[in-house]
Amino acid sequence: MTRAVSGGDARTRKHPIVSGARFEVGPPHDDAHPFLTLPDGRRRPDAIALLLHGGAEHGLQRTNKRTPPLLRMIAVGRSIERALAGRVAVATLRDAVRGYNGEQRSPVVDAQWALRRLRELYPDAPIALVGHSMGGRVALEVAGTDGVVTVVGMAPWIPRQYDVQPFLGRHTLLLHGRRDVVTDPRESAKLVRRIADAGGHARGIQLTDWHPMLLQARAWHRHTTAFLAETVLGAR
Repeated sequence: MTRAVSGGDARTRKHPIVSGARFEVGPPHDDAHPFLTLPDGRRRPDAIALLLHGGAEHGLQRTNKRTPPLLRMIAVGRSIERALAGRVAVATLRDAVRGYNGEQRSPVVDAQWALRRLRELYPDAPIALVGHSMGGRVALEVAGTDGVVTVVGMAPWIPRQYDVQPFLGRHTLLLHGRRDVVTDPRESAKLVRRIADAGGHARGIQLTDWHPMLLQARAWHRHTTAFLAETVLGAR
């Protein structure tokens, strides 16, 4: 095991689920650590997609490596790498704890650390954020980070009207299932309209599906990979 510099108690080792990948352990909070799965490093990618999984409104339980929201995003990541032939490398963040936790913004803290590490490791690569549910909320809240060019929210949790300024000059796709009773597809449609009305590039797609993205999983994956190909690879 090799200890990496910066970002807290960071260690790089083989990931138990993603073949050939490495992961780093991030700074602790709430008696837990986030884990960032990194690309395997065998080729220099044209872009990076940071995957952000779902969770709960409140909860300080440690996030298990086999929790369904994380596994759901690992499946999305495999689809991205397969469809885009590795040109967009995937980094997957496992949050330290399960909940968003109000003003603590636990997963936002983890995402900010992950983005810093990716900028250090891949300083010239554009970054796409791909988040589901709570991870979609986190993606929206860190969209203005330097290096981020694309934001994909999959059934995102949108609790308030976000300032659209961070989305201008970036590309935003919000996917939502019409049957979702956990997060509100109407809020996704509103945010897309607000960004577009302000002159930004935003697209909204609604699918005949529920919150877990299982009924039409291939469609969710297809729209996501197509948007990444268009926005992070199209100009390269």
